[in-house]
Amino acid sequence: MMSEQQELDLGQKAAAEVNKSLVLLDAKDPLVRYVDRIGQKMASVADRPGLFYRFHVVDDDTINAFALPGGYIYMHRGLINHMNSEAELAAVLGHEIGHVTARHSVKQYSKAQAYQVGTMIASILVPVPQAAGLLSDMLATVVIKGYGRDAELQSDELSVKYLTRAGYDPDATVGILKTLKRLRDLDNKEKKDAGDKVQEYHGAFASHPKTEQRIIEAVAQAKSTHSEFSMANRNAMLAAVDGYPYGDSPEQGAVVGRRFLHPDLGIKLEFPEQWVITNTPASLNARLRQKKVFFQLQLKEMQKRQTPAELLRSAFPQRHTKVIRTGEQAGMRFVHAEIKISAPHVSEAKIDARIFMRGRQAFIMLMWSPRSEFINHMAAFSNIARSFSDYADESEGDIPRITLHRWKRGDSWNKLAVMHNQILGRFTADKLAALNGMDVDEQPRVGEIIKTVR
Repeated sequence: MMSEQQELDLGQKAAAEVNKSLVLLDAKDPLVRYVDRIGQKMASVADRPGLFYRFHVVDDDTINAFALPGGYIYMHRGLINHMNSEAELAAVLGHEIGHVTARHSVKQYSKAQAYQVGTMIASILVPVPQAAGLLSDMLATVVIKGYGRDAELQSDELSVKYLTRAGYDPDATVGILKTLKRLRDLDNKEKKDAGDKVQEYHGAFASHPKTEQRIIEAVAQAKSTHSEFSMANRNAMLAAVDGYPYGDSPEQGAVVGRRFLHPDLGIKLEFPEQWVITNTPASLNARLRQKKVFFQLQLKEMQKRQTPAELLRSAFPQRHTKVIRTGEQAGMRFVHAEIKISAPHVSEAKIDARIFMRGRQAFIMLMWSPRSEFINHMAAFSNIARSFSDYADESEGDIPRITLHRWKRGDSWNKLAVMHNQILGRFTADKLAALNGMDVDEQPRVGEIIKTVR
């Protein structure tokens, strides 16, 4: 086992790598200050109070949180949005603090040194989409799927202990468990509906029956020795996320119903019905529901002057490429071509390729299907491509943001989803309910403040 000083040095180096790789909200941002205040409160009652803990908010919609050695805690905005009380936020922070106090990363790193591989990040839901490549080779580390059930359970139990010490109701731990399970089930439901492969997750508050029972028993034990707890501070938690993006930030673009808006890049795009849209840091992706028909849009920053046709030839060398036409659309030069190629998931595919150029930026749009079906999708491909144009201003619509709403008699999640034009896609009602810690068939009390998305 490494010394504490070695642990602190390792954590500092790892944090420097992570901070360069992830987009973090500024330390003065109100949401960061709120998370830090609750985190410091939990750290003050933890088992290693001598450490200086640093709490960061990652500016994306991932349902995730992770800890680095030495007290560096990161919470993704997507997870914070789904907290419905200050006690729930404290429960997640307590779990990550538990990984630090129990030195789980140090134990894993020491155990794996014989293989020149270590583990630095433990996530609530893993694998971490953004984690690959975050840590440099000099640390000889990789990200693997969590610390194992025993370590996760120990952090769960430590979270219950710290919650109780801080005066929060430890039942919040059970609430988080239910929220994460609900979000996992909804994610699986969306993937199955789209035709994508479902990947099971594990990690903190994992929903294994024995784990869940152990957590419930730990909560019951804590409540038997402490009769009074502070308020859950639900309204404070809701106020903390009011106005923040529900999904990606303006810098990353956002999916709004069937549209994709990117205010910073100044572009917009619209898809026909039955297309499932996914925005990632690397590209905008979509697929026709339950079909092997795909879309991808990537941005390439040009290093030298080229025509769209020249870039097409360099991007697809030695391919059977047929240029359909060149021209101009929305003030951008473009080339349209059809390419025969073998693509992942689709053998003998045919690609509708379009490259749009604006100054130093090249937008590479690829749409493909099996060659035998290509003619059936040409009209849809054409409609998607024609919708690619300039994002003028906020009159085009803003990215989805959290908004507070007082529940009225006659309200339902489906009614709110319709009222906001299914802003979150096919499962808007389910997502609004999950955002508030409920299933779609559950309802808040009349007059209760809830989160919605506009």
